[in-house]
Amino acid sequence: MLLLAKPILAQNTSNAMMKSMQSGMNKMMSMKMTGDPDHDFAMMLKEHHRSAVEMADMEIKQGRNAQVKALAGKIKASNQKEIKELDQFMSSHKPQSASSKLGQKGMEIMHGGSHSMNGNVDHDFASMMAQHHQQGVDMARAFLKEGKTEKMKSIANNVIGMQTKEMAELKRLESNLKS
Repeated sequence: MLLLAKPILAQNTSNAMMKSMQSGMNKMMSMKMTGDPDHDFAMMLKEHHRSAVEMADMEIKQGRNAQVKALAGKIKASNQKEIKELDQFMSSHKPQSASSKLGQKGMEIMHGGSHSMNGNVDHDFASMMAQHHQQGVDMARAFLKEGKTEKMKSIANNVIGMQTKEMAELKRLESNLKS
């Protein structure tokens, strides 16, 4: 009986991570976009980061691999820091009337990508977070084509740089945890 509890717990945690990722996408899809690319990107990225923090929390609590848990802690800290920056930006930036399609493009990006799950919490986190990061990088690149403010361009470039590095590490860890 006890032998079955660990795989069931791991599968439940993996499913919870998947639900968190899906919940974040659903929240982004229900956002009322302003048409201002800077404001809309900030709103979407904040929700995207919230989802990453939730997934990282699950990995930290349920994961067994020290490297994956350490990376989850780093991801959580950097996303929480950026959420504060995004909140500051949104509280001081009045959305400008514009006709940006970034919100629509962001939704298309969020539906792309793939990951694999095998019931190993550490593997599943690495796989899902790599996909999640790729979506964030793609959204940041789409934003940079329309972005106006230096602050949001800086955040977008930071997302691209940081998450690209983390994706490489996540994919390496995922590959090592396939069994």
